[in-house]
Amino acid sequence: MRCSTRPLLLVCVLAGLAAPFAAASQAAVSSGPAATYTPYAVGSSSGEPSLGWDPKAGAVLYQSDTTTVRMTWDAKGRLTTKDVSAPTSVTSLDPISFTDQSTHRTFVSQLVGVCSLSSYTDDAGGSWHPSEGCGPDVLLDHQTVGGGPYRPTSMPLTAGATGYPNAVYYCAQNSYSGACARSDDGGLTYLPGVPAYNTPANASGDPYGGACSAIHGHVRVAPDGYVYLPNKGCGGVPTAGNLTNSEFFGGTPALSVSADNGTTWTVRKVTWPKDAHNPDESDPSVAADKANAVYFGWEDGINPSETVYGKTSSAKVSVSRDHGQTWTKPYDVSTGLGIKNVQFPEVIAGDPGRAAFAFLGTKAVGDDQHNGFVGEWHLYIATTVDGGSTWTTVDTTPKDPVQRGCISLQGTSNKTVADSNICSQRNLLDFNDITLDTQGRVLVAYADGCVKACITNPRSGSTTAVDMVMRQTSGPLLYRP
Repeated sequence: MRCSTRPLLLVCVLAGLAAPFAAASQAAVSSGPAATYTPYAVGSSSGEPSLGWDPKAGAVLYQSDTTTVRMTWDAKGRLTTKDVSAPTSVTSLDPISFTDQSTHRTFVSQLVGVCSLSSYTDDAGGSWHPSEGCGPDVLLDHQTVGGGPYRPTSMPLTAGATGYPNAVYYCAQNSYSGACARSDDGGLTYLPGVPAYNTPANASGDPYGGACSAIHGHVRVAPDGYVYLPNKGCGGVPTAGNLTNSEFFGGTPALSVSADNGTTWTVRKVTWPKDAHNPDESDPSVAADKANAVYFGWEDGINPSETVYGKTSSAKVSVSRDHGQTWTKPYDVSTGLGIKNVQFPEVIAGDPGRAAFAFLGTKAVGDDQHNGFVGEWHLYIATTVDGGSTWTTVDTTPKDPVQRGCISLQGTSNKTVADSNICSQRNLLDFNDITLDTQGRVLVAYADGCVKACITNPRSGSTTAVDMVMRQTSGPLLYRP
């Protein structure tokens, strides 16, 4: 939500059999075999979708505003959908869902101010169980839910006491800092929140003085139990003109890392400051492969000043094999295709050395946060099978743009009080999402903001947010056969 208030979008789900769109993939910057993808319409309409794969049900649970859709494919790639929305999803300022693939539990969270309405399901939406919704003192915006195994070296006495084996985390930001709370009963209730950055309570473990962006990305738990909360910029200069979110000009993409099941957090920046920059726009994304290598993807760019936006950005990714203490030189997966601006980075990882990085990109140069920007946006997916040494990037929508013009990522928070020309196209909201199915196919949730006449008319602009899934149909999988 980014501290914005917006009208709730009307959502309509079309259940039943849905035919896929024609497969569309165009290889570029290829260092190996390129994957191909097929787009599918979900049947709902809203920005910032999320999705999770339930291996037991063999299904995707797709979250869009207050609607949850179960999606299944047959052997020929034909899609069936069903509305399985949670009873607690009655209103929302921010929707988010998360599926723990090892326990088959899916969590749906609907922000309602300082807390969230939340439920979980263990049968892919067949039945739902309401939960507490948030952790004490963890408020109030841009919430995220994640989960995974505990760190065995600091296992709490309450771990698994109710029979649920994994930890569940709820994080949110309060316009200055972020905090996370842990649940030891499968997401039913949460312990008190712990600051993850920007507060005196964790300043001693933060070598950057707490100078991190107030807006963080989505929390992820690695197979070894380390918890990662991605931040687009730490170590920057405080800004004075921001209206609602305390931001810092400049800085370097970073992770808040917990090695003790969320009890304490340490900020670790990407250690290539000349190659990693924060343009104060999209949230970054993080994921760990089965060998616990961490892949961190972000929108990289430089703003000339606090009140002036940069005219170019790129999709960069770096890898850490020591929990964020050191990093590989950032790899630019977008500029080689002629892409000049990017948004919505989303990263997922599978078997050791295998990961994917989805993002929106345009070949247009300019300030994409203000009205007047002219650009045609596509959904790109980059894949590595060698631990991030090389990446192969494809345009998955070469003949069907997903947005025209600017993409607003400012919510109601402008750079300065006098700035009245912030992008008015708030249709895509804040993020997309990415996951893997049982075979290691890449699945990306995205909102298509360019339909009908917009596809061929460069002057049409974008007002819609049709929910879509881009599903891998061939090429290297992220799980080895």
